Amino acid sequence: MARDTATHKDCLGSSKYETMGLEASYLAQGQGTRLLELERSLAYFKQFTLQASKSIELGAYIILNDEDEKQTYLWMAADAGGLKINYRQQTITVITPKSPLGKAMLGKTMGDDFSLKIMGKEKYFEVLSIL
Repeated sequence: MARDTATHKDCLGSSKYETMGLEASYLAQGQGTRLLELERSLAYFKQFTLQASKSIELGAYIILNDEDEKQTYLWMAADAGGLKINYRQQTITVITPKSPLGKAMLGKTMGDDFSLKIMGKEKYFEVLSIL
């Protein structure tokens, strides 16, 4: 619909101040890019197989404990960072190695601790489990 709006003759505008067609083309481009990202994510998850690992890497299921003894359940994936999955009464957050938390965790092993500055405050974590 955004592409059709961008190319519709009524949206081309008669002056440089009429930008509806231009705005619709930006929207169409963004939607096309997002579609490609989603297709790539779907292909990744379809071919994914869970493998045991001793350190945090792609595909790892991680349980972290913070300084308040709150446990966080994470899954390190190539795409779909931020996606929350409810599984067996637990919320698992998909995280990517590109995120600050993902970068800080890469290569860590069970029992390792690390810190990360979040919103200007230093937070401390311990890796409880890697599956």
